[in-house]
Amino acid sequence: MRERYFERRQIKEAIAFAEAGGIAIHRNFDSYHGSTIRGMVRERPFLHVIGLRSVLERWGQMHGLRPEWIQPEKRRMVAHYDVFGPAAEALIERLLPAAVEADAPEISASDS
Repeated sequence: MRERYFERRQIKEAIAFAEAGGIAIHRNFDSYHGSTIRGMVRERPFLHVIGLRSVLERWGQMHGLRPEWIQPEKRRMVAHYDVFGPAAEALIERLLPAAVEADAPEISASDS
């Protein structure tokens, strides 16, 4: 299962990645901090985990998330989970180094 982290301004890229069958971990605004959802208080950081519903359900099972927590598809063919607080921090910590590495320019032996 392909996962990739996307920063706030990369929403179009995140949706395209998810529509192609990947799991996009998209950094959302932290303005939800302190609000509640499903009886839980949302804490910074706040992420959307975006994917096609069938792929997202499998990803959620692997990470202890219930399918009924998936936010529905609206104008697009992808749905999402809201992930926040320590769970979001763990995802960022795991995926951000790979995202930075993927965006870094390649340096060949002749460049150094």
